[in-house]
Amino acid sequence: MMSRVGVPRRCSSIATALALALCSAALGGSSVGEPPPELTTTDYVAIQQLYARFNTALDTAQPEEFAGTWTDDGEFIGGRGPGRSGESRTPIAGRAQLLEMARRAGIGPRHFVANLVIRPTAEGASASCYLLLLNARKSPLKFTESAIYEDTVVRTARGWKFKKRINWRDDDDISPYKPKPLSGLAP
Repeated sequence: MMSRVGVPRRCSSIATALALALCSAALGGSSVGEPPPELTTTDYVAIQQLYARFNTALDTAQPEEFAGTWTDDGEFIGGRGPGRSGESRTPIAGRAQLLEMARRAGIGPRHFVANLVIRPTAEGASASCYLLLLNARKSPLKFTESAIYEDTVVRTARGWKFKKRINWRDDDDISPYKPKPLSGLAP
């Protein structure tokens, strides 16, 4: 059967499918509605190690190693404690600001993360984990913060890196994860 322009319908369908495939490849791969590429076991381990290197470098005053866990345009948005939700949340962005953030931390805090969940995305992965922060400068140790990190991580030529990290403190008034009181129970 012929189409209205004189091309057999089968050829027209093949040409349309080929054009769609080429457009999809040019736009970065997957078609609308397709799941993101799967991560390998090696990817999951490398991302977990990224989290360990981030915390260790920050807690042991290694600013260069800490900055090395980020993309050059990486961005960190810190949470705010109770009553400070209206304060500016200007991201710490780029290598120079991230280095300065690490230099201010010094030795003493201990970042513990758990419940790491990694989800593949078209750009790399989104991840989240719980944070428990302790102050080891005092004895006994003092618990100072609990939070949830929301992260965007990407694969680079030098391994997996943080692209964006948001700290949602549990005591931050605008945190989407702020624990709610149990109803009907005394505080």
